[in-house]
Amino acid sequence: MSKIRITILGTAAGVPTKQRAHSAIYLSYADAKEYVCMFDCGEGTQRQMLKAGLNLLKVEDLFITHWHGDHCLGIPGLIDTIGFEGGCGPINIYSPEAKRSKRCANFINHTMGKVKVLSHRSASFGNRIRCLLKTDRFQVVSIPVKHSIPTVAYAFLEKEKITIDPQKALEFGLPKKGLIYKDLEAGKTLNVKGKQVRLSDVQTKYKGKKVVYSGDTVICDNLKKISNGADLLIQDCTYFEKQEGKSHKHACFPEVVQMVKECNVKKTVLIHISRKYQDMGALKKMIFGHDDMVIAEDFLVVDI
Repeated sequence: MSKIRITILGTAAGVPTKQRAHSAIYLSYADAKEYVCMFDCGEGTQRQMLKAGLNLLKVEDLFITHWHGDHCLGIPGLIDTIGFEGGCGPINIYSPEAKRSKRCANFINHTMGKVKVLSHRSASFGNRIRCLLKTDRFQVVSIPVKHSIPTVAYAFLEKEKITIDPQKALEFGLPKKGLIYKDLEAGKTLNVKGKQVRLSDVQTKYKGKKVVYSGDTVICDNLKKISNGADLLIQDCTYFEKQEGKSHKHACFPEVVQMVKECNVKKTVLIHISRKYQDMGALKKMIFGHDDMVIAEDFLVVDI
């Protein structure tokens, strides 16, 4: 079976701290071959990747939620280092306000090497989930969310897997392997020891995994829509108390708790933590009892 590995490279909101770098999520999807992408790329991301032992040259796509500095200022350094190491891309950058992506990637005068950067637009209006990238193994989709500037949330969706179940095959008297399976996959119905056997009789279906990254946003209907049924939600939790009478355009812990329950999210990783929270022990006490939630620290690894 395939594996999705998430490495949280940065967990700070707005201003980095000694313990927390800016937002950056490294996703590796390994089945027949490895695919690597990133969600956001805050300042210092390339160094965080090196400290985590991650290969910069494997990154194919960057999905940027919005153009606040704590989510994008690492792009120039990442592109420059990829060029320095001999990579040439192309690196695809998906984002709202897509015209900003090449400007951000090449804002310094003389880059190392020649890395091709391609810009792609993530629509930042409406209430429809849009497919940005589709392969025979997975797709990446986006939906607009509510922040102070155009912003989107993303989801990585693994496709459903269909395999031959050895136990079912044995019950029908089929061999462990052989050309007979090609006939079944071609849609033929076989007569095996007096039994009619179709492909559906010996198949097992595995639902694909779903990983959602909220970006910066208040809890809204679009975020709920894309988060519904997620195996993993990487969620903006800038504040741990309700911000009465304030409009910071970020989520707070009580609202997140309510949303993940409503949307049947299996596991939630809380990131984008305000620098006013310095005591991890105190934060852990605040989420005590929520076993499906974890407060991320830099370099947290989650396998799905």
